[in-house]
Amino acid sequence: MRVVVVARTRMHRGTICIGALSDGGENLRLMTGNCEYHPTNCRYRVGQAWEVAVRACPDLQAPHLEDVAVLEARFLGMENDLPAFILGRVTPWRGSIHVLFDGLIEFTTNGSGYISESTGLPRSSTGFWFPDHGLIFRAQPRPAYYAGDGFRYLSYVGTAAAVPVIRAGTLVRVSLAKWWRPPDADPSFEYRCYAQLSGWY
Repeated sequence: MRVVVVARTRMHRGTICIGALSDGGENLRLMTGNCEYHPTNCRYRVGQAWEVAVRACPDLQAPHLEDVAVLEARFLGMENDLPAFILGRVTPWRGSIHVLFDGLIEFTTNGSGYISESTGLPRSSTGFWFPDHGLIFRAQPRPAYYAGDGFRYLSYVGTAAAVPVIRAGTLVRVSLAKWWRPPDADPSFEYRCYAQLSGWY
């Protein structure tokens, strides 16, 4: 299939996750042939078009069903108009931060967005969004973009240099981190997938 790279997301231990969108509108995570994340110097860059042969990675857990192992890849060139390519294939969320992930997103007392089994699972762990307010970058306590209320936020995990403000109406890509809870948490504490912002167009 033909895919276009739409995101490079920083992961743990110096690796990155490659987000892609197929010509048919399928959100994908392009993993290595062993279903692992890529080193930061991997060849995939945002805006590149590739022809790939893939297989689904095993043991996927909803809502993270987009992981595919890349068995073969051939570089085709650059996509001339990335926003147009995306908008021709997906329907972004529009509005406040509360519309994200099918409206299932919740927020911690510190303002971090997440979903859990108790909130319900969205159809996908990646998506695109037109925010109705500008998103303000703060580097501390962690790199994040804050919604119009200055409290609720999405961690910034993209590899591009952060900009001070992402203007309202800008197309952005959001995703959910894998299931996690603090290692020292009480056994009754729920696993969560925390919401992230990985790029804008």
